[in-house]
This record gives sequence, C-alpha cells and structure tokens, in this order.
Amino acid sequence: MMESKEKNLTSQNLIQFLERSISGEISLEEQVDFLAKNDELSASDMAEVVKFLQKKMDSKVDLPGAIDICGTGGSGLPRINTSTISAFILSSLGVGVAKHGNKAASGRFGSFDLLEELGLSLEITTEEIEDKYREEYLAFLYARNFHPVMKHFVEARKKYGKPTFFNILGPLLSPANVKKQIIGTAFKEKMKIIAEVCKLIGKQRVLIVSGEDGLDEVTLTGKTYVVQLEEGEISEYEINPEDFGVERCDFEEICSKDGDEKNEFNIKIAKEILRGQCVSRHADLVLVNCSIALYLDGRVDNLKDGFLMAKEVVESGEGMIKLKKFCRILDKNSVPSVLKKIVDNKRQEVDKRIDKNPLEVLKKEIVASTRQLSTSLKKPGVSLIAEIKKASPSESEILRGSFDVEKFGKEYELAGADAISVLCDEKFFGGKLDYMKKVSESTRNVPILCKDFIIDEYQIYEARSFRADAVLLIAAVLSVEEMKKFLEICKKLAMDAICEVHNEEELKKVLEVGGEIIGINNRNLHNFKIDLETTTRLLDKIPQNKIVVSESGIFSHDDVQKLPERVDAILVGTAIMKSEDRLGKILELKGRKCLLKTCGIRSVDDAKFCDEQGVDFIGLNFVPRSKRKIEIDLAKKICDSIKYSRTVGVFENQKLEVVNNIAEELELDFIQLSGDEDEEFIKKCSKPVIKGIKLEDIDKIKDCENLFSYLVDGNVPGSGEKVDWNKLPREKNYIVAGGINLENVVELIEKVNPLMIDLASGIEENGVVSQEKIREIFGKTKLN
Repeated sequence: MMESKEKNLTSQNLIQFLERSISGEISLEEQVDFLAKNDELSASDMAEVVKFLQKKMDSKVDLPGAIDICGTGGSGLPRINTSTISAFILSSLGVGVAKHGNKAASGRFGSFDLLEELGLSLEITTEEIEDKYREEYLAFLYARNFHPVMKHFVEARKKYGKPTFFNILGPLLSPANVKKQIIGTAFKEKMKIIAEVCKLIGKQRVLIVSGEDGLDEVTLTGKTYVVQLEEGEISEYEINPEDFGVERCDFEEICSKDGDEKNEFNIKIAKEILRGQCVSRHADLVLVNCSIALYLDGRVDNLKDGFLMAKEVVESGEGMIKLKKFCRILDKNSVPSVLKKIVDNKRQEVDKRIDKNPLEVLKKEIVASTRQLSTSLKKPGVSLIAEIKKASPSESEILRGSFDVEKFGKEYELAGADAISVLCDEKFFGGKLDYMKKVSESTRNVPILCKDFIIDEYQIYEARSFRADAVLLIAAVLSVEEMKKFLEICKKLAMDAICEVHNEEELKKVLEVGGEIIGINNRNLHNFKIDLETTTRLLDKIPQNKIVVSESGIFSHDDVQKLPERVDAILVGTAIMKSEDRLGKILELKGRKCLLKTCGIRSVDDAKFCDEQGVDFIGLNFVPRSKRKIEIDLAKKICDSIKYSRTVGVFENQKLEVVNNIAEELELDFIQLSGDEDEEFIKKCSKPVIKGIKLEDIDKIKDCENLFSYLVDGNVPGSGEKVDWNKLPREKNYIVAGGINLENVVELIEKVNPLMIDLASGIEENGVVSQEKIREIFGKTKLN
C-alpha cells in the first residue's frame, strides 16, 4: 500500500511540477520531497496528466488490435516477471501483444531488465517494432525510448525508493494507444480510479486486477479483485484460482528469491516456463494471467478454457521458440548480420587484449590528445577526413601491394586533408591499431581518427595509447548509457568522438547523449546500398550547433556538391585509396585545383581575412633583408588571431637557434627555409620544413627526415621573379612560387598542376597586401 499523504494534488500543480523538473528548475532533493508529500489525484485530473505526458512522447507506434498487459509495480514483494513471460505465450496463440514497460525504478527487477537478460536489444526503431509486430504479433515498448521526459525523474524515484503516482500513470501511457488492456496493481484502493481514467481517455475494455496478497496481477494464493471497464460501464467482482481449474498455493510457492541481486532466479524461471520445463507453481501463475488476457481479447468465454489453451502452448515449448524467433528478427532488423558478426568478433578480440594488458595498466600510459578534430572540421568550406583502409566487407581488398601507412599519412597531410581516419579492425578491414601510431608520427598536426567498432571503454584508452585523437562511436551497436559513458571518457582524454547514425532513431539517441560531431552514414548496413539523400533527410533534425559529417558514397567533387551546404565535413576512404593520384583526389574532394599560401602577411586584419577565406597557409617573413620582415610581437598577435590556416615562418640562412626559438615561441606549424640550408639543418629544425630551391636544383632534391615539401622559387625569393614553368615537372608534390599573379595564375595551374602556389608580390598593390587580390586568386584555385 502507498503510505497516506497530503491530499492536495491536482493536475495543475502536478503538471507544473513535471514541467519545472523537465526544464531543470527543481533540484533532486525538491523532487524527492514532492514525491514524498503528494499522491492523491482525481480521475479527471489524472486523465489531464496522462494527456500532457502523451503530448511529450517522441513518437507512437501503430499496432492494430494489440492488447497491453502491464502492472503498476510497487508491491514490494519478491515476484517473477509474470506479464513479460505471458507476452511470448499469448503471441504464440495469435494474440497481438504490445507489452509496454520499463526497467525497475522503485522495484526490484523490471520487465525490460528481464528482456535485456533474455537477449533483446532495447534500442530499436518504431519502424522495426511495427515490422516485428506484423510478423510475430508481439511488440515490446520500452518506456524510456518513447517518454524521454521521464529521464528527469529516474534519480528522484530511485532515491525515494517507494511507489508514487508514476506507478499509476505508467500503464496508461502506452505509445500504441491500445484500446484493450490488463492493468495489474498492488494498490487495491486505486483500482476504481484507474478504471475511471481509462474511460476518460477512451479505452474500450480494461481489466484492472489486484491480488489479495498484494501482487499486481492475478494471484494463486487467494482472491484476485477485478475492476472491469466494458464499453463505458465499470463493474467490480472477484475471481479465485478455482475459476481457472487450479488449486490455491502459499505465496512462497510463486514468489521470487529475496536477496537475489543478480536476479538469476527470475531469469532461470522465465526460461524454464518458456521451454515448458517448469515444475513449480510459477508456471500456473503465468498461465492464469495468460488466461485472463485471452478472456479480455475475446478468445475464450471462461477462464478454465483460457488456462488450458495457454498450458498447451507452454508444454509444447512454443514460448521459447517464439523468444528465439523474435530475437532473430531483432538481430535482422536492428543490427545487420555483417555488423553483428564484426561486433561479436570484436568482443572476443577486446577480451583477449584486456587479459594481456589490463585497463588499469593501460591507463598509466595515456596522455591527453593535443590535435583537435572538432577544430579541424570547423574550417571554412567542407572539411575532409581522408581515410586509410586496405579492405572492407563491401569492397573486399581495396589496395593491393605495398601498404605504406607512413607514406599515406604524409601525402594526406601534404594535400591538405583536415583529418585522417585510420581503419583499425584487422579481420574485416585489414587494419591495425599500430597504423594510427605510424600515421601520427609521420604527420605534424593533422588529427587522427580511430575508425573501429568501439564496444568497450577499454578501446578508447587503447586508441589513445596508439595516438588516436578521436574515435568513432556507432549508434547502431551502442546503448544510450554506453554512448554517454564513452563520451565522458573522450572528454577526459581531450579526444573528440564522431557519433555515427544511419537513421532517425539512431540520431535521437545521439542527440540525447549530447554528441557534438554527428556522422551520417549514407550506406544501408543491411544491403550496402548507398543513398546520399540519407544526409539530406537527417540534416533538418540536427541542431545548427552540431558538426555534421557525411560518410560513404562520396567519390568526386560532383558528389560533394550534391550535399546540402549545412554539411561541415566529408569522410572518404575508398575513392582516395583507389586513386592513382591520391594527392589530386584529395584536392578534388576539397573542391580545389591546388592549395594556396599567402606570404608576407603583416597585419592581424589581413591574416584574419585569409583565415576566414580558407587560405591554407599563411607565411610570416623573418628574413632580415626582406621588405616584408615582421617583428616578433606583431607576428605573435597574428598567430593568435588565426583559427584554421596553418602558419609558416620564412627564414633564409639564419642560425638554427634563431629559427627554432621563433618557431617555438609563436607555435608555428611549419618552417620555410629559403637559403642554402642543408639536410642536417633541416633535420634539426623544431617544425616540419618547406625547403625553397632554385629551378636548376630541382633534380638534386631528395626526401629527408623532417622535410614536409619543397618550394620552387626564383633566384631571389620574394622578388617576383618568374620561374620558367615549361621546365617544371607536372607533379603534385611541390609548391611553386615566383612571379605568380592574378593574370597568370590560371595558366600556371593548368600547365604545371602544382600541389600549392605561393604568392607574395602577386597579392600586393603598391607594396601593400590587397585583400581583394587574395579573394580573387583564392577563387581561381577552386573547382567550378
């Protein structure tokens, strides 16, 4: 029984309490205090509250002809999950069941706690629920998925630890809006008011049952009180075990086990009943409750016939067959077979790695990330996450022969990839965790994304130990609780996470947990078909402050242009890996003919302009003889003002100590050497080096440690002296400078096809940097 409380509760002040709790205006302590002091509601008030909460539902389901069998809980008795077991038996008899329920709040072991233990995923879409119901006459409606506002009361209900008005409201809030229902309650004094509420909200036939022993269901120990709503008329009567053709028993014969914290008994008895192997009176308890449901649905005229009909199904083992079949449908609809196979294998792999190197040991090796994916994806235009992968289930082997991940990493960063995704799954994608470390070591500041199937917190720490700066969290294989936990771990490690979704239901899950970077995968995981419209369909449902990444099915600049402007980034792997010109493919996907470096910037305003336009590199000149030489204090202000462009310090035959001190003080991204510096000097520089060379020395260039790229310039760098383009090789792995301006830049790009062009005098007007020239020249580097 609920304890006696103040009888001053109305729909108005209860709705006000609900609204203020949802908005976060009320503390946990205030919520608990409210629950402790308020309970009594009239039928009309309760109906108003039901209607209020129904409007707050995210979605509803269409389950024609379904009945609901659920209880209010709150008995405090050790009981088995009778109605949940009954649902499998009834659906085997062709009764459509929409079992609405939850995990335990104030009770011991809720219906959906049991379902999860039996192998059912609780994270499925409304479409999948409807599809399964059509096939099996069975649906399980997890209240938390349909009533997101209820999460605001979970902690208060747990802390209070006793039944509240929520117990009464729960069975009345089915998202299937069933017209026929059995409602079990431990609160005999509430039965009539529940029936009156059912009448007010339009239900047709309802049986409210309460056991004399306090069970919220039909009992075997004595009387069961029944309040019946039938086409607007309410009546009351009693039924007894003998009405079903069975003998009475003591409560100890049908209860669960006290102190069974893991609920092993409830799980065991459920399986035994469904298999037809239960020899205790628990089976009879389930059968009498199935019988009254059959009576409610009009399948039988008396309770004895209903008992015998249900008993025949149980003895045949049809209940367990239904459970297994239902789980198979769930696997097929919710988690695609290929994905499930990958995840199952991943669990085995992770368990083995944990045994070899426990989490507590692994944590000691971890240092926080310093390369931020979120920053890289906020750049002007569409950012590119370029992926390194060897194979995939849909493409089989993508790249044959040498798989040099260090080379790929250098190429990707050189070509302007904003981030690098590394496939780490070995069995299905030919990847390795160590690839991330190699790519990180071969690059300077591009963030590394761990592309794997994260199912355990261990993998996040493990990914960081291999130099990952971000991880992929796939909503299709993770629960809300897991995603929340994983995002918290990422935050502690200064890592980002892309939360990947394929449909609206997964998106709701990601938004609920507060995912900041949302990856929309355009590939259907059931049939592997690509549909770029998936991104378009989901975009409208994503808040503007989220970063959106479109994944899969992007192979060209034309594909990128088809995406809505709202997309912040794309993730591309296969198209790059299969290309004979990976640098060129990256440029194309970024919508560029080549990259642009503006050199000789000498004001914060000009630097910010370049940064906002999307200029790739901004050069600051520290050569003493140069007319564009900049002082350290001003250079510091310029560097601090730049958000996205990469900074380059230009030096010429200066002391190594001077070069490195300036580079470190300003936190430059690159050092450009325009003098006679040799290989040993390059190796000792504190930042990756862009080495300036003369045209006649182009054949003498060789790759060396710490060399990012080389720049072909005139004999006097910065003078505007034009290089003879006819003598330049048509490659994309170097930078061209010297005499490039608005009039000849298009000709240069078409003739030479360089990776990047570097302008100084070409962006000036009378010796002063011209933002208009920068805008026009930058525009000419873009693809149409």
